[in-house]
Amino acid sequence: MPFRFIPDIALADVAYEASSNTLRGLFEACAQGLTDVMVDPRTVRARAKRTLRIASDDTDRLLYDFLTELIVIKDVDSMLFKTFRIVLAKDSKSLVCTAAGEEIDRERQALRNDAKAVTMHMFGIRHEGRSWKATIVLDI
Repeated sequence: MPFRFIPDIALADVAYEASSNTLRGLFEACAQGLTDVMVDPRTVRARAKRTLRIASDDTDRLLYDFLTELIVIKDVDSMLFKTFRIVLAKDSKSLVCTAAGEEIDRERQALRNDAKAVTMHMFGIRHEGRSWKATIVLDI
Protein backbone atom coordinates (compact mmCIF):
# COMPACT_ATOMS: atom_id res chain seq x y z
CA MET A 1 0.00 0.00 0.00
CA PRO A 2 1.53 3.35 -0.98
CA PHE A 3 0.00 5.12 2.04
CA ARG A 4 -0.84 4.44 5.69
CA PHE A 5 -3.23 6.19 8.03
CA ILE A 6 -1.85 7.94 11.12
CA PRO A 7 -4.14 7.53 14.15
CA ASP A 8 -5.01 10.08 16.83
CA ILE A 9 -4.19 13.34 15.06
CA ALA A 10 -7.40 15.24 15.92
CA LEU A 11 -11.10 14.52 16.18
CA ALA A 12 -12.05 16.32 12.96
CA ASP A 13 -8.97 15.31 10.96
CA VAL A 14 -7.71 12.26 9.11
CA ALA A 15 -3.97 11.91 8.57
CA TYR A 16 -1.94 9.65 6.33
CA GLU A 17 1.63 9.20 5.19
CA ALA A 18 2.35 8.33 1.57
CA SER A 19 5.58 7.02 0.13
CA SER A 20 7.13 6.09 -3.18
CA ASN A 21 10.50 5.57 -4.81
CA THR A 22 9.76 8.50 -7.14
CA LEU A 23 8.36 11.97 -6.63
CA ARG A 24 5.79 11.31 -9.37
CA GLY A 25 4.75 8.13 -7.58
CA LEU A 26 4.48 10.07 -4.32
CA PHE A 27 1.96 12.48 -5.87
CA GLU A 28 -0.05 9.51 -7.17
CA ALA A 29 0.08 7.81 -3.75
CA CYS A 30 -1.11 11.00 -2.03
CA ALA A 31 -4.06 11.20 -4.44
CA GLN A 32 -4.87 7.54 -3.81
CA GLY A 33 -4.77 8.18 -0.06
CA LEU A 34 -7.18 11.10 -0.44
CA THR A 35 -9.53 8.91 -2.48
CA ASP A 36 -9.37 6.17 0.15
CA VAL A 37 -10.38 8.67 2.84
CA MET A 38 -13.46 9.69 0.85
CA VAL A 39 -14.63 6.40 -0.72
CA ASP A 40 -13.74 2.76 -1.06
CA PRO A 41 -11.83 3.02 -4.37
CA ARG A 42 -13.02 -0.45 -5.39
CA THR A 43 -16.51 1.04 -5.75
CA VAL A 44 -15.42 3.84 -8.12
CA ARG A 45 -15.40 3.13 -11.83
CA ALA A 46 -12.89 4.74 -14.19
CA ARG A 47 -15.59 5.91 -16.61
CA ALA A 48 -14.55 9.52 -17.28
CA LYS A 49 -11.15 11.19 -17.55
CA ARG A 50 -10.17 14.64 -16.42
CA THR A 51 -6.88 16.39 -17.14
CA LEU A 52 -5.57 18.69 -14.41
CA ARG A 53 -2.78 21.20 -15.01
CA ILE A 54 -1.34 22.78 -11.89
CA ALA A 55 1.65 25.04 -11.31
CA SER A 56 2.96 26.32 -7.97
CA ASP A 57 5.94 28.07 -6.42
CA ASP A 58 7.54 24.90 -5.05
CA THR A 59 7.04 21.15 -4.81
CA ASP A 60 5.33 21.16 -1.40
CA ARG A 61 2.85 23.79 -2.57
CA LEU A 62 2.28 21.85 -5.80
CA LEU A 63 1.22 18.78 -3.83
CA TYR A 64 -1.01 20.91 -1.59
CA ASP A 65 -2.65 22.61 -4.59
CA PHE A 66 -3.08 19.29 -6.41
CA LEU A 67 -4.88 17.61 -3.50
CA THR A 68 -6.95 20.74 -2.93
CA GLU A 69 -8.03 20.69 -6.59
CA LEU A 70 -9.21 17.08 -6.20
CA ILE A 71 -11.35 18.14 -3.23
CA VAL A 72 -12.75 21.11 -5.19
CA ILE A 73 -13.69 18.83 -8.09
CA LYS A 74 -15.44 16.51 -5.62
CA ASP A 75 -17.37 19.44 -4.16
CA VAL A 76 -18.18 21.33 -7.37
CA ASP A 77 -18.55 18.55 -9.95
CA SER A 78 -19.42 15.65 -7.60
CA MET A 79 -16.59 13.55 -9.07
CA LEU A 80 -14.34 11.03 -7.41
CA PHE A 81 -11.30 9.50 -9.07
CA LYS A 82 -9.93 5.98 -9.02
CA THR A 83 -6.65 6.32 -10.93
CA PHE A 84 -4.08 9.06 -11.37
CA ARG A 85 -1.32 9.35 -13.97
CA ILE A 86 0.99 12.25 -13.27
CA VAL A 87 3.69 13.91 -15.32
CA LEU A 88 5.86 16.25 -13.26
CA ALA A 89 7.89 19.05 -14.79
CA LYS A 90 11.66 18.73 -14.35
CA ASP A 91 11.66 21.51 -11.75
CA SER A 92 8.79 19.78 -9.87
CA LYS A 93 6.81 23.02 -9.83
CA SER A 94 4.07 21.97 -12.24
CA LEU A 95 2.22 18.83 -13.20
CA VAL A 96 -0.28 17.37 -15.59
CA CYS A 97 -2.52 14.69 -14.12
CA THR A 98 -4.89 12.46 -16.02
CA ALA A 99 -7.42 11.24 -13.46
CA ALA A 100 -10.08 8.64 -14.20
CA GLY A 101 -13.25 8.29 -12.18
CA GLU A 102 -16.94 9.07 -12.16
CA GLU A 103 -19.66 11.14 -10.58
CA ILE A 104 -20.58 10.34 -6.99
CA ASP A 105 -23.20 7.58 -6.80
CA ARG A 106 -24.52 7.34 -3.24
CA GLU A 107 -26.39 4.12 -4.05
CA ARG A 108 -23.45 2.14 -5.40
CA GLN A 109 -20.28 3.67 -3.99
CA ALA A 110 -19.11 3.01 -0.44
CA LEU A 111 -18.68 6.63 0.65
CA ARG A 112 -16.56 7.32 3.72
CA ASN A 113 -15.48 10.78 4.95
CA ASP A 114 -16.21 14.08 3.28
CA ALA A 115 -12.77 15.68 3.03
CA LYS A 116 -13.22 19.43 3.34
CA ALA A 117 -9.63 20.66 3.02
CA VAL A 118 -5.96 19.81 3.13
CA THR A 119 -4.43 21.38 6.24
CA MET A 120 -0.90 22.69 6.71
CA HIS A 121 -0.60 20.81 10.02
CA MET A 122 2.30 18.33 9.64
CA PHE A 123 2.13 18.82 5.84
CA GLY A 124 5.27 18.30 3.82
CA ILE A 125 7.36 16.26 1.44
CA ARG A 126 10.69 14.76 2.45
CA HIS A 127 13.31 12.61 0.77
CA GLU A 128 14.57 9.83 3.03
CA GLY A 129 17.25 7.59 1.56
CA ARG A 130 15.79 6.19 -1.65
CA SER A 131 12.19 7.01 -0.76
CA TRP A 132 9.99 10.07 -1.04
CA LYS A 133 7.45 10.58 1.76
CA ALA A 134 4.66 13.03 2.48
CA THR A 135 2.42 13.59 5.48
CA ILE A 136 -1.11 14.77 4.77
CA VAL A 137 -3.74 15.89 7.29
CA LEU A 138 -7.27 16.42 5.99
CA ASP A 139 -10.04 18.38 7.65
CA ILE A 140 -13.20 16.25 7.51
